[in-house]
Amino acid sequence: MTQPTTRPQELALPVASLAALRRALTRSVGADAAALALQEAGVAAGNAFYEMLVRVPAGDDTDAADWSENVFWRRFGDLFERRGWGRVANETLHTGVGALDAFDWVESEPDSGAGRPSCFFTAGLLANLLGHVCNDEVAVLEVECRSRGDARCRFLYGAPEVLDLVYGHIRSGEAVDDSIASLV
Repeated sequence: MTQPTTRPQELALPVASLAALRRALTRSVGADAAALALQEAGVAAGNAFYEMLVRVPAGDDTDAADWSENVFWRRFGDLFERRGWGRVANETLHTGVGALDAFDWVESEPDSGAGRPSCFFTAGLLANLLGHVCNDEVAVLEVECRSRGDARCRFLYGAPEVLDLVYGHIRSGEAVDDSIASLV
């Protein structure tokens, strides 16, 4: 029997697999370690998503470096929607801080009653993918999550030091919008 020499870049799994993995990891190693493991797995997936994002379809002669902001975000959203992750929309909140909103995000479990935002895999994936795009380190912080009962999943992204400031304000009890508004 011959062994395949190449592996596919993608693998389709049932949606329930990601939630089952999160629950099993949480039971086995605890919530914080599970979150970290899922985030690291998401970071690893970000490389493949970046390659899929910048791959130019046949007949399209535009280089990714030449895309306008609107073209980039349309392609970005299409990438996730075509693969079943859900629809995502970008919003600039402050210089250096953006938000990605998803009202139907596949990683979330609306009936789970989670006590905190729980799309850890997505946070890692987005951090890596957006970091590749801007050729710099990008941090991602989920501040709303359908798993927690919020209407949407909202991922803030920006430079790590900026999101650290936002996170510090949030941890001290400030509302997310106030935390962002307090940035200089």
